[in-house]
Amino acid sequence: MSDASPEHDDVLIRALIGRAAYLADEGTPDDYRSLYTHDATWTFGSDTQTGADEIVAAARRRRAEGTSGPGTATRHLVVPLHVTVEGDTATAVSYFLFFGDTTSTPVVRVFGVYTDELTRTAEGWRIRRRVSRAG
Repeated sequence: MSDASPEHDDVLIRALIGRAAYLADEGTPDDYRSLYTHDATWTFGSDTQTGADEIVAAARRRRAEGTSGPGTATRHLVVPLHVTVEGDTATAVSYFLFFGDTTSTPVVRVFGVYTDELTRTAEGWRIRRRVSRAG
């Protein structure tokens, strides 16, 4: 366990969530490895990726399809609403907006909620489980 205060951990977790949004828009799919634990899960609707390799592969598919990432005129806006730190684990709830057509008149393509479970690793806080829910 770290001697970091819950307040400091809160800041680090909010920064991690913000970095996840930024990397979805500007990073490479492999950058996701710096956000998630090796055994993380990410669920959106009925689709779940299990493990960092599947999460990276899904990001690659979205890039190949032109759904998100550099050059797609899309952006993620994430607002962490609540972070609860309990030792080396934490939970966070965030609202997210996914915008399209950002080079002209942006439109909201998806609005929803991320519920994250995080864990402190030797490399810092990482997302262990993310559930994305539209609406």
